[in-house]
Amino acid sequence: MINFTYSSPTIIHFGEGQIVKLIDELKKRNVKNLLFVYGKTAVKKLGIYDKVVEVTTELGIRLFEESGVRPNPDITSVYSGISKCKENNIDFIFAAGGGSVVDCAKAIGLGYYYDGDAWDMYVKKGIPGKSLPIGCAITLAATGTESNGNSVISNDSTDEKRSIASKNSVPVFAIIDPAYTLSVNQHFTVAGSIDIIMHILEQYFSNTEDTETSDLMSIGVLKSVIENTNWLLNGKNTYQKRANISWASTIGLNWILGVDKVGDWATHRLSYAITKEYGVTHGSALALIFSSWMKTALKYNPVTMKWRLSLLGSELFGGIEYNEVPDALNKVFNEWGANTCFKDQGITLSEQNIDSLVENALALGNVGTVVDINKEIAKEIFNLAK
Repeated sequence: MINFTYSSPTIIHFGEGQIVKLIDELKKRNVKNLLFVYGKTAVKKLGIYDKVVEVTTELGIRLFEESGVRPNPDITSVYSGISKCKENNIDFIFAAGGGSVVDCAKAIGLGYYYDGDAWDMYVKKGIPGKSLPIGCAITLAATGTESNGNSVISNDSTDEKRSIASKNSVPVFAIIDPAYTLSVNQHFTVAGSIDIIMHILEQYFSNTEDTETSDLMSIGVLKSVIENTNWLLNGKNTYQKRANISWASTIGLNWILGVDKVGDWATHRLSYAITKEYGVTHGSALALIFSSWMKTALKYNPVTMKWRLSLLGSELFGGIEYNEVPDALNKVFNEWGANTCFKDQGITLSEQNIDSLVENALALGNVGTVVDINKEIAKEIFNLAK
């Protein structure tokens, strides 16, 4: 294990009807001008929009909106939100939706204090040391963004998708009502569960040794996600099953599972290029290449990969051999209806296509820690996933 300092400042209100806590959270922060960030129709269908209007009206808070935030939010929504914050003296941002909406809110909060083009933050030109405070309500179990400082933003004009992390972007409170996720369709349920699994595995796969406590915690959460997703897909779409997945989503990326080690995150960086180029849902893009990453990492770093794959084979998949784990995970994803190779997704990759993906994914340098993935190794991964 490595040394660490761990803090999770997000106040989490978990459970059905916890939107009632919104009034207390805004009141104790003496909010005067609030920017409400959301997507298209879900927050209105779920009653969140009406609740926000009701609460802000009762507290005398001036309410402004940044609506229509899309999946894989474009930087234009960030620019728009920053302008509204500056024009209206916004002192708090409340986001309701999935990870994309919350990520957009985080970018707006940081961008408010950034002296320059907010996109520069996402190409590593600097991040301000403060942000407007953010609260959120989650409507999709997937990203865990409600209790971390990560945000992922796209830029249509440059055809890029980039991420940053800032401790100043961690939401001060999060409302997680699993009932909001009951109406999520199979595609996005599966994509969300895959995203949770991948967040855990990106932290699990590490060169750091003697991390049994977090490793076994990780495997326990993985088991829960797989079991409860199987229940959902087999007709048991209950609040309790959704609640378990919702809590796993938060645990999956509040860093409790990876704080003692150096994680990898190569698959995420490689997958951003796939989403941007082919419009594949984030979780689905991860499923396309993770098996190929595992097999490639095993080739270049057999010492680390053998013992980590062996533990997964033993504890997660009932005693299979280490080299069978990539295909076993693919089988889970395939049974959920997710594609695990580009061909099954209906995407034919030429050499030129792969070169484009590699250039986009590695535009800011090599990725990964278990294996330092350069352009040649990245090409191997994409080719193996064809």
